[in-house]
Amino acid sequence: MISDELLSTFIQVAGVYISGIVGFLGIVFNVINIIVFVKLGFSDTTNISLLALSVADIGVSLPVLGYSIISIPFVTSLLGRSLAGAIIYAVGAPVHILFCRIAGLLTAFLALERFVCVAWPLRVKTVVTPRLTVGLVISLFVIMTACNVPNSLAYRIGLEFDPLLNETGYGILFHPHGDQLQDITITVQVLAQITSFTVVAVSTLGLVWSLRKSVKWRKSTSAVSLPAHVSRREKQLVKMVILISVVFIVCSLPTVVGNLAMVCDKDFNVRGSLMNLFLFSSIVFFILNTTNSMVNMFVYLNMSSRYRVVFLSLISRT
Repeated sequence: MISDELLSTFIQVAGVYISGIVGFLGIVFNVINIIVFVKLGFSDTTNISLLALSVADIGVSLPVLGYSIISIPFVTSLLGRSLAGAIIYAVGAPVHILFCRIAGLLTAFLALERFVCVAWPLRVKTVVTPRLTVGLVISLFVIMTACNVPNSLAYRIGLEFDPLLNETGYGILFHPHGDQLQDITITVQVLAQITSFTVVAVSTLGLVWSLRKSVKWRKSTSAVSLPAHVSRREKQLVKMVILISVVFIVCSLPTVVGNLAMVCDKDFNVRGSLMNLFLFSSIVFFILNTTNSMVNMFVYLNMSSRYRVVFLSLISRT
């Protein structure tokens, strides 16, 4: 389906240029996000979640920038094609995917928290505290990193003999039970992504419903509804979370389909008969995931007046 020539051209265009741009901008924008959210403080649980999301987004963007640098022909020839490919496969891709799953779960937590706060405002504010949010965020990073350990044990970079080239070079050396170890991590990651995708979709629909209900309440005050307790600032925050969730859903849907394909078809991987299609799709997924991480800053600027004030003060001082 994907010829070697087409894959090579696509790697040069998308791998070097597009990945480099979105990876670099993703890192810069999320560093700005972290500075702004630190200045805003941690009294608001949403700021804590958004700060953690920015940290995860840097983890998403950094491997993509590294992939772009390694894909430059001069760097590839300097390292050697086999070593460059091994670094991308063994280091860059797992780190990128790990932080994509963490970012997805953080987005799900953010959307669910905002929906629950709108539906049951009086109860939730006494339960969802900044301390609890920090504990959940740290636990999420630790658990997802631990689930990636089996994948790290499945292979290593080392010297191997290539009979086609009749030479020894660096490549991926798989553990005898590497496939089983990788399946553990892949299963956890697929479940995490499907869970986060579902929670974000359902919570976003709930938030949209709550906003519509709030508009109806303003038109007719004959009956009191729960969304009536939502302040103007909270409604703006809800709209911002909805927009973040929609961007996440749009950028994550192709990756969800790709992960399901990996589970259903064992040939759709880096060693299967559909290797070229897998590599082509993986680059597209990496770019979409990094684009999702990159555009959040513009959502904050457009939807949050507090973020905008701090951001403009930083720019003016700079």
